[in-house]
Amino acid sequence: MSAIPTNEFIPDEIRQNISVQGLKRKFITSSQVKPEDCTINVLQWNILAQALSYPEGNFVRVKNEVVKYETRKWRILEQILIYQPDLISLEEVDIYDCFLKEQLSKYGYVCFFTPKPNSKCLSFAGDSENFKGPDGVLLCYKQNLFKEVNRSNADLPNDGRFGRQVFSILELEYIPLSSPIVFMGTHFKAKKQFESSRTGQANAMVNYCERKYSKDTNIIIAGDFNGEPDEPCYNVLVKYGLSSAYSTLMNNHEPPFTTWKFKSRESKNEKEESRTIDYIFYRPKYLTPIAYLDIPAKRDIGPDGLPSANYPSDHLALQSIFLIRK
Repeated sequence: MSAIPTNEFIPDEIRQNISVQGLKRKFITSSQVKPEDCTINVLQWNILAQALSYPEGNFVRVKNEVVKYETRKWRILEQILIYQPDLISLEEVDIYDCFLKEQLSKYGYVCFFTPKPNSKCLSFAGDSENFKGPDGVLLCYKQNLFKEVNRSNADLPNDGRFGRQVFSILELEYIPLSSPIVFMGTHFKAKKQFESSRTGQANAMVNYCERKYSKDTNIIIAGDFNGEPDEPCYNVLVKYGLSSAYSTLMNNHEPPFTTWKFKSRESKNEKEESRTIDYIFYRPKYLTPIAYLDIPAKRDIGPDGLPSANYPSDHLALQSIFLIRK
């Protein structure tokens, strides 16, 4: 059973492969954990696909050495393990087969990888240094805390444009309480102009849950939803009866941003992008968030945004600890 991490967990193998200290973060708690309490530590993170990490015309303030694969893969692993999650949802994962599959198993995780159909990464197959395969959603759980009942995945509605989105489902039993829990991860359609696509994708996930699970089922849905809190896709999930862990713990406010970068795609002019688009949703009947990993100030990240030498993705990981009752 998890407690609130007070020390960073960085195995020696990782320390030997990184030279710069990582971005400092800490948990903010709303209540103390009692010895008899049962808790679940949930991580949500878009890790940024290696094939999509190139700086030129993309992350314009980032130097090539910052996203070099041989260094960056260890920094990604560091940030996955550092606060000892029990459940993990990762998006834009294109380094599962070549790196994370072996590494995460060392630390007691069972993983379920769902590659994205028509992954954008496939268009970079000619980049021998950075192409690692299609990206997708990776769900993981600690095998000493959970027993797997079923795993599945499904395509989200396809609007006919290039690239398709998926969601993955793990049906688990939380061993300490013999309680069922459904853990889902997803990555919605990107870009602001595709708001209606994201609304359809949120409705598809809600319809799936309504068909499959009772109103008493513990559900956690984590992902990169690519929509800000005022978008309809967010409201679709809230109307279904889900709450956002960060909003619950931050007095009904989401973080000021979960992704921050400087891009230059359609024009030569640099454009700052700072948005809140990543969430951990949960059904509140038997789950109560009691702590969250803080969001660093931009001044602490540095003037060039993300990714950086201290942090390997353009998205910040979200991590919340839930009290679970039977």
